[in-house]
Amino acid sequence: MAVAWQSLVEDLDGDRAAVAGFAGSWAGLLPHRTGALTESLRWADVDGAREVLLTIACTADMLGVDRLAEAASQGLDALEEEGVDGARRYVDRIADEARTAAIAVAGALAQDGWSNL
Repeated sequence: MAVAWQSLVEDLDGDRAAVAGFAGSWAGLLPHRTGALTESLRWADVDGAREVLLTIACTADMLGVDRLAEAASQGLDALEEEGVDGARRYVDRIADEARTAAIAVAGALAQDGWSNL
């Protein structure tokens, strides 16, 4: 996570507050996003599920939350290859990784020198 966060800080001309704000907002939105994924798959909304999976995968990758990014990418691959039934197999793993990621991000933000993680 530290390398990804530091890269974001550099991309934003040293604006650590922006990165911290993004990371905090991202973690706060994870329950909503995993809920939206569950609902999209429940109603066989392929486009909705694709949007949520892409959002989770891309933003997790930006923040260096690799296990969540991988799980969401695998869910997306399953959605594209097997449809909603394939993607449903990944919902629990994505939700578990999202909870773990939110805790890790909150812990990192609580540290004074989070960029040195």
